[in-house]
Amino acid sequence: MKKTLLALISSFLLSGCGGKAAVKPPASTLDEATADAVKARAETTLSAPAGTSVDEPGKNEVQERRGKVLGTDPEGCTWVEGESSVAVGEQDSKHQVRAAAVEQARAAAVQDVLGVEVKSKFMDFQQEGLRREAHLTESILQTTRSGRILKEIVLEEGFKDSPGCPSCRYHLKLKACVAPREAASDKDFHVELGLSRVRFVHGDEAKIRVTVTRDCFIYLYNVYDLGSQDKTALVVPNEVVAEKQLRAGESWEYPDEEARKRGVRLVAEFARPGDEVSAETIRVVASKAPLPRSVYDPADGGWFGVMRRLNRSKVEWAEDAEAFTIYKR
Repeated sequence: MKKTLLALISSFLLSGCGGKAAVKPPASTLDEATADAVKARAETTLSAPAGTSVDEPGKNEVQERRGKVLGTDPEGCTWVEGESSVAVGEQDSKHQVRAAAVEQARAAAVQDVLGVEVKSKFMDFQQEGLRREAHLTESILQTTRSGRILKEIVLEEGFKDSPGCPSCRYHLKLKACVAPREAASDKDFHVELGLSRVRFVHGDEAKIRVTVTRDCFIYLYNVYDLGSQDKTALVVPNEVVAEKQLRAGESWEYPDEEARKRGVRLVAEFARPGDEVSAETIRVVASKAPLPRSVYDPADGGWFGVMRRLNRSKVEWAEDAEAFTIYKR
């Protein structure tokens, strides 16, 4: 029996349940050299020890990043401004370098108002496979945005010259409405999410690792693109892991040993047949009190519905996200 969570599927391979053999994916339409290069890069990345990254060095070096708090509007929304300039690589398409600039500007904007340092865990938008996939980079920008950002407006953007190098930088400024933490909230309450790999080949197994700084309850989501709009699947809780609670300082890997004994596997697969590349996001919410299903269930409004309900709740929570790509074999 195979229970599918679409793009990143959780397969319950239980003996005696009438499971069927996996269907071999169609041959890639990439040329042989490109396919081999993609596979080689993916295999190099995926063979790295847990907690390390061997991604290619980012071409979009951050040349400038700053942010400031603008003030609070009559509706109680705290507006912040962030801007960044990133270097443009020779092979970068506009949507790739723009995505990198947006991500950096967001980090600059929210850092002060949230009272925490934004870690430098940014998506490698310069992957060769994303060069012609503008909708995927836009999807990643939406699904990795902090859940505390309620509104976002790009104020200015465009290519800028550097001395002796025309259009070598991409500059972007934005402002965002942020739901700040309460003044009395625990500023040291954090959750960190990591994947065993950030580039997968269709059919590869995956593992998720979560580390927390306080006692809390864990909720995992997979946000993926089906062309018209982003979709959200609840990964944990599920029928095998009904509730997951962690202690301060504890790390948890999913699927854990108990889940694997019960046949749980996380496998990277495309949501749509015929895709050459997919870009998706795993998100985690950690809450100091258990959340009712009416809050954490993405069936009502997807990931952004979950965020709206969390921002209205009185429960203290933290979040993290990790984007990843899947390539066809």
